Amino acid sequence: MPKYIEIGRGYAEIFELEQLIQYNKPRIDKAILLTHGETPATFLLIMQPARDHFQAVYTIYKGISMSEPQKKLSLIKSWLKDADIQLVTFDTKHPDEFYEPEQYYQYITGILRLNHLIPNML
Repeated sequence: MPKYIEIGRGYAEIFELEQLIQYNKPRIDKAILLTHGETPATFLLIMQPARDHFQAVYTIYKGISMSEPQKKLSLIKSWLKDADIQLVTFDTKHPDEFYEPEQYYQYITGILRLNHLIPNML
């Protein structure tokens, strides 16, 4: 079962993300960018499932600018390239279409499961 852990909304936590990628490379399963047109995107760093089917998903919720210049996205792509991790991009509903972020994450969980990017429920 994925547990979404918000590390922020795209400010100083971008450097926390760098450390997660650099020091947890063996645990990282996937990196996903969820776009919503030109509005800020959401980034997911999905870790390998741990004990009792717990799976951490670190997020930067609506914190990656998709308008010019895309400095944060360029940094993330370079860190992922250095760690040999492929970035998967999905165009999804905008998070503001949901009453609260938890509902958005449930929607994203369904998309990730349908695309076999996270394990099915047991």
